[in-house]
Amino acid sequence: MILSIIQRRRYDIATKSEPRPEGRETKHRNLPVAALKPYRKKMPIRYKAFTLVELLVVIAIIGMLMALLLSAVQAARESARRVSCSNNLRQIGIAHINYADVHAGSYVPGGYGQRGFPKPGSTVAPIDRWLAPSSADPSQPPSGRTADDVGKETAWSALILPFMEQTAVYDMFDTELWIDHPDNAKAVQSVVPTYICPSYGGKGHSAGSMTRTETHPASTVPTTFRCARSYYGGIVTSRHVTDGGNIDSNGILIIMQGSDTNPVALADVMDGTSNTLMVSEDSDHPDGAWASIRNLWEHRLDLHPLNKRENRGLIIANGFQCYHPGGVFGQFGDGSVRFLSNNIDPDVLGSLVNRKAGNVLRSP
Repeated sequence: MILSIIQRRRYDIATKSEPRPEGRETKHRNLPVAALKPYRKKMPIRYKAFTLVELLVVIAIIGMLMALLLSAVQAARESARRVSCSNNLRQIGIAHINYADVHAGSYVPGGYGQRGFPKPGSTVAPIDRWLAPSSADPSQPPSGRTADDVGKETAWSALILPFMEQTAVYDMFDTELWIDHPDNAKAVQSVVPTYICPSYGGKGHSAGSMTRTETHPASTVPTTFRCARSYYGGIVTSRHVTDGGNIDSNGILIIMQGSDTNPVALADVMDGTSNTLMVSEDSDHPDGAWASIRNLWEHRLDLHPLNKRENRGLIIANGFQCYHPGGVFGQFGDGSVRFLSNNIDPDVLGSLVNRKAGNVLRSP
């Protein structure tokens, strides 16, 4: 008994509690555990879940992040497409320079054999003009004429193929025949990757789609004849509507006809090759065939210059069209490539096209 009292005192001192009277027990000390349950404090039950407001806030945040991410992805893709497009034009520019090196410093002609137009050197009556092939058999010249009288309608973009690692396509293309000759069908329907702008394909258009190869007159070509597209066109001249039908071929890629009997030489570019445009993006040309002489166009000073919807669909004028935001890429006579802003002044653009304007300007 005495030992029990001593142990209890030690316990009270250790716990700093009041000493308990001898022989008296704390209330409920000897009660069973089941009897103590009613005295325990009940805690509120909390369920692990989101409220409707929290769920809506999370969904809104995720939506905004997705919108920002998609916009950034699209911008990155377009940036990559622009780099690829610029590289295509750079390859075309190198091909022009290599062609000139091989051909005694002369650029490739813009085209030759344009039907209905005078043959080179034919300037006085009776004018000897290029003719269309036989309507009954497009592989034959018209009755009473020879194959030399048929306009071949070949474009610059066909002539530089060997200089841009497209010898296989060029070897299939018979330059002694006209482009719509049945024997040239396989060649002109071959897609040349360098002539495809990736941004145009990114708009849902088929990069390898065929287009009708219109000639002069267009009715001479069967509607079933197709040619692979080119999204880059050559610039033959710069003029104003008041010039009427008198077109002075003041660009670099001139057509061999009439008094224009020789292609432009490097020395003929009086404003400097680095200041004269040769080729530009031309995504909405109604013909747009790389083999066709219609892969050329003229810059009209009186029309909207770049990427204007009013110009889309024009056949021979203002081919500065593309799907890059802000402007188009242009290739200059020295092979360089620069981006031309949509806000460029039409007269400044005209001076860049004209190889002999006397205005030494640099693109913005």
